[in-house]
Amino acid sequence: MTNKQKHLAALPLGGVGIIGTNMMVYDCDGDLIVVDCGVSFPDEAAPGTDVVVPDTRFLRDHAKQIKAIFITHAHEDHIGAVGYLWDDFAGAPVYASPLSQLVIQGKLQELGIQPKKGQLVTVTTREQYQAGHFSVEYIPVSHSIPEAFALAIRTHYGTIVHTGDYKFDDAAPFGQITDEKRLAEIGKEGVLAVFGDSTNVLNPNATGSEAPVIAHVSKLVTEAKGRVFFAAFASHFGRTFEIAKVATQNGRKVCFLGRTINKFIAHSKVLGYWPKELNNWVIDAEEAAGLPAEKVFVFASGTQGEPGASLTRLSTGADVRGLKMRGGDTVIMSSKMIPGNEKGIINVINGFAMLGVNIISEITDKATHVSGHPGAPDVKRMYKHLKPTYVVPVHGEPLMFKGHADLARAEGYAPALLKNGHKLVLAEPEQAPSVEVVEKSGKEAPKGAKPFRPYHTKHSYPYGFNYIDGLNILENDPLILKERKKLGYEGLVVASLAITTTTGEWQGDISLTTRGLLDEVIQADIMRDGIAKTGQALEAVFQNGRIDDRTRAAEVISQSLRRHFKQQRGKQPTCVVNFVDV
Repeated sequence: MTNKQKHLAALPLGGVGIIGTNMMVYDCDGDLIVVDCGVSFPDEAAPGTDVVVPDTRFLRDHAKQIKAIFITHAHEDHIGAVGYLWDDFAGAPVYASPLSQLVIQGKLQELGIQPKKGQLVTVTTREQYQAGHFSVEYIPVSHSIPEAFALAIRTHYGTIVHTGDYKFDDAAPFGQITDEKRLAEIGKEGVLAVFGDSTNVLNPNATGSEAPVIAHVSKLVTEAKGRVFFAAFASHFGRTFEIAKVATQNGRKVCFLGRTINKFIAHSKVLGYWPKELNNWVIDAEEAAGLPAEKVFVFASGTQGEPGASLTRLSTGADVRGLKMRGGDTVIMSSKMIPGNEKGIINVINGFAMLGVNIISEITDKATHVSGHPGAPDVKRMYKHLKPTYVVPVHGEPLMFKGHADLARAEGYAPALLKNGHKLVLAEPEQAPSVEVVEKSGKEAPKGAKPFRPYHTKHSYPYGFNYIDGLNILENDPLILKERKKLGYEGLVVASLAITTTTGEWQGDISLTTRGLLDEVIQADIMRDGIAKTGQALEAVFQNGRIDDRTRAAEVISQSLRRHFKQQRGKQPTCVVNFVDV
């Protein structure tokens, strides 16, 4: 290995410039570790796909160098792609908390994957996990799910702290608070760089505690007269369980609708998080449908307007396992709109409004939710403990990164922004002191040496997104999605033509069928004209009335039909040509 290959660097494969698909690769002298492996959810750019995962060609190309994968917590944007990308880890150990392990095991089971013995490693705090040139420690932080952690990643170049998702909350569910004492100890040891959560950094206020939200929503549940439908992220089961307990105190039976929440309930029972007070109060949807309104509390999944989720279906007036919305019901949406999901959520809210349901959400009542991410004062609080040389914004969109960098600069820290497809080199062997160290200490750099600054490698590595599409992974292949979008926007026309097998003569006119293009009955004249023009185009090319080149004939038919529908409908549909031998 040459000196040029020796460095401490970071390469983002996801989570930079987007909310979700979090995946960071750290490189120390050629040894690689991966932090998190998340998904995001597709938009109109990828119609019909299920989830979006990071492009991991880099990992496949450097499989022998991967020493370990470290999972910070069990939210989908940090853990959801583990099963899909399991083979890309090349057998490297995956370190995770007990809850994260249960989630991973469930995902692997669904995909029929059996991990190797010892490949899943359960982590505890204050332990140092060695992975090649790295030593990694898990540090508890508060977040909107139990067992969330920051990582202290030690190397001979210095220490990186990868914050994961965090906040400061002295009244956090299940008692997990951010371990500020340990963070301060690590700060005293010296921190080269912090890779910090940027999601809520534009909020000028501290994020705040979970306790007031639970108190406020509890009051709403207590005062409600009809049935109560409560919606929160399924992984935020600390909040859900607390509100469910309040419901039972008001004599309401509790129904959990949704596969994901029931998975987390199963996990919570294994790990001892399940409140025993709920044991005799949980019922199924069919039983809830038959109870008086004032005796029913329903947890409904689908806070982000996901198609098919129980909350979305209920908002359309659908019957969900015997439950159907009616006037006098109350829906409490205790969640935040994730950027990109606004349209679906508003549709759900409007659907409930049209049904005469009392709908309470962050639009009308901000007190129903508090973020699990740090506001600007919280970010400053984190850096006050760690005192890093560099601040590297992660987990967010460009505007958030700019705000995070501005905050760091104002607090006296040097920001370093990541660039997709390029490594950010943080340290090299026998480097001169960093510019920031020189400026803070007043010491001069060694004669002839330029003080070091983090820089991006010129070489560009593969990055981007792959799409889980049913049983397929669409890897860097825009063709299928391009065709799918074209079908959605431009429509489809299928042309069939009978041909005599022995002579190649075509028999009669072309037959046309369309989808999503026009009304074939009302606009029959456009169809007739299309058939006539296509026949003329064929006659001009195959003047003897015989098709001796079917590929050429298909091109002629497609070009003619696309030109015709462009003129008549302003659309160039996807054209499928079938030849029928007779």
